[in-house]
Amino acid sequence: MKKFLMMSSALALMAGVSGPALAQEAPVAAADNDAEGIGDIVVTARRQSESIRDIPDAIQAFGSDTLEQAGVTSVNDLSSLVSGFHVVEAQQPGVSMVNIRGIGQSRFSEPPIAVVIDGVQQVSPNQLTQDLFDIEQIEFLKGPQGALYGRNALGGAINIVTRKPRDYFEGSVQASYAEGKDYKVGGFISTPIGDVAGLRIAASYRNRDGQIRNTTLDENVDFDETYTVRASLLLKPTDRVEIDFSGSYLDQKGGAAYYALGPANAPREPVTANILGVGTRKLGDASVKFKLDTGDVTLQSVTAYSSVKSYISEDLEWLPADLLSATQSVRVNAMTQELRLSSNNPAARLRWVAGVYYLHLDQKIDTSLFLRPDLTGLPAPVRADRLSTKDDNNAYAAFGQLVYALTDRFEVTAALRYDIDDRRQTDYTPLYAVVPGLPRIYDATFRSLQPKVSLAYKLEGGNLLYATAAKGFRSGGFNNNSVVTRQFGKEELWNYEFGFKTALADRKLFVNGAAFYTPITDRQVYGLDLRVGAAQFIANPIPESHIVGAELEVTAVPVQGLNISFGGTVLRTKIDEYDTSVFAGTSTNGDYKGNRLNQVPEWSVNAAVQYTAELGNGSKLIPRFDISGSGGHYYWEIDNADRRDTVWLANARLTYRADRFEVAVFANNLFDVAYDMEYVSPASSGHIAGLGLGARNPPRQIGINTRINF
Repeated sequence: MKKFLMMSSALALMAGVSGPALAQEAPVAAADNDAEGIGDIVVTARRQSESIRDIPDAIQAFGSDTLEQAGVTSVNDLSSLVSGFHVVEAQQPGVSMVNIRGIGQSRFSEPPIAVVIDGVQQVSPNQLTQDLFDIEQIEFLKGPQGALYGRNALGGAINIVTRKPRDYFEGSVQASYAEGKDYKVGGFISTPIGDVAGLRIAASYRNRDGQIRNTTLDENVDFDETYTVRASLLLKPTDRVEIDFSGSYLDQKGGAAYYALGPANAPREPVTANILGVGTRKLGDASVKFKLDTGDVTLQSVTAYSSVKSYISEDLEWLPADLLSATQSVRVNAMTQELRLSSNNPAARLRWVAGVYYLHLDQKIDTSLFLRPDLTGLPAPVRADRLSTKDDNNAYAAFGQLVYALTDRFEVTAALRYDIDDRRQTDYTPLYAVVPGLPRIYDATFRSLQPKVSLAYKLEGGNLLYATAAKGFRSGGFNNNSVVTRQFGKEELWNYEFGFKTALADRKLFVNGAAFYTPITDRQVYGLDLRVGAAQFIANPIPESHIVGAELEVTAVPVQGLNISFGGTVLRTKIDEYDTSVFAGTSTNGDYKGNRLNQVPEWSVNAAVQYTAELGNGSKLIPRFDISGSGGHYYWEIDNADRRDTVWLANARLTYRADRFEVAVFANNLFDVAYDMEYVSPASSGHIAGLGLGARNPPRQIGINTRINF
């Protein structure tokens, strides 16, 4: 509480800062809906500014007001707005498993989606679920985006645009309280500096005790304390030059690995482990973006550096007895450089983007297993095993995209990217002292040519028909163990998609839809080998699999102030070929040909209703209700042995907004639905008693939020 009050005082002092005017444009944002219909939305997800209605891709964009009213504070929360998108985050802060349109993520593997913040692509999976605040717009592209974003964009891309300094002074301070003694405080200031520069600083702090109880330790396990700060210094020395110095830092300590034993869909409370799981995460980012407008062509350079430090200490049998525990630390340092040229005229018949990209990444992972006193009879834990590796990776890419209007209505998009991913791992595991002759250094290069072709036909009234074929790939890598499959291969896929975008009833009703077929080659899968100390690894046991799906998105403004949205996705997946030799002899051995892919709901829907009532004198009352659900044949593992129950979640929010003041009451998980946020089957957990384990989702949380603008 002391830290909360200190942060509140610091933010309040920001209100006294002011400065002269800065001549600059406001950033692009999603348009508001009004009595004239649904406004146009300009996005930059394809590296150029263009209307969302003209892009031959399934894409959704959310402005700051929608994100606030929907309670979106992290990438995880986007699942309530984007159908077919799911995030599982239970092991520790920053470690997640993402699934989009059936394109999934194995434990410890890289995500199937690219996340870009202000033009900087995040290079570590630990960066994906960081807090979202002071956001201008989020753009969500579905389907492979490898032609522009490269590796790991095989399921899509999320383009996050933060707010930048304006040509006037502004600021805000907000605070909230919710169940679980969940305190939040945050705010920002933005001020011009003379006529050619602007500064914006935003910060947030959260301190939560939690709501899920550990009865053995008599304390909550889902606690969280997070500091975040972001700053941007924007320089515009001339009308043609723009330089943006940006930086951010996140420091988080939270509950981790609060699993409870039992079969799938069993109650997960109370937690009974005798060791409190704790995870920490520190993210640091700095970037310099240079933009030169020469008239016909724009040159952009993005230089970025990022640092990730992650640590977990956890129980390993999740019992009241003191038997096993583990720790793991991860450190990542990365530098990226992108140079990009693009045409400037959005009305030209030919529009183009071309660029090159470089990434250098250093990573260290150290994992230790401990035997505890109840197992050994000794007074202190004894380290039984240690895995220590260092990765030195370099990635190179060249990419380009052409958009050519053959007629006023018919447009062709062709894009191509070539990625080279050089990976080198050095193993410092002490096993080499016992088994001499094993290699200590592993090298591999993974390459992929990722083309994309789209055809778009514009109908009357702003309607669009499109067809797209695109390729995506996820790079291969090395497992952090010494005996089981050391190297796993790349995963590639093609996506063939037909879609439409319609504007009806004088732009008061938008209906978008798509159908797609996605064959996947060498899907990456998590495995476990109990013969070598519960060794966890990734391999490619599925040479061929496929996904067939369809989705529908509806946005309507039937009367002024009333906004209704709906999204739905239906998916069918199948393992067409399975190589039984890959997992032979392990606890996950079997022949799974014909099974469904894991962690893919057969259907998912989301819907929202929001009404803005004008009360006079500029004040408004805004009620909002969100509901989302997913279910069908949702299996946790490829053996299809454990199926998750159907899940429905609801959120509600009521906001009163005046000129400079806002107060809102909210309820997340309104009906306090409990389900397995994550489940690990007995075959995959390696539990000493042969049990499965799971972690429950966040319980219902009712709270209040206030904000003052100045």
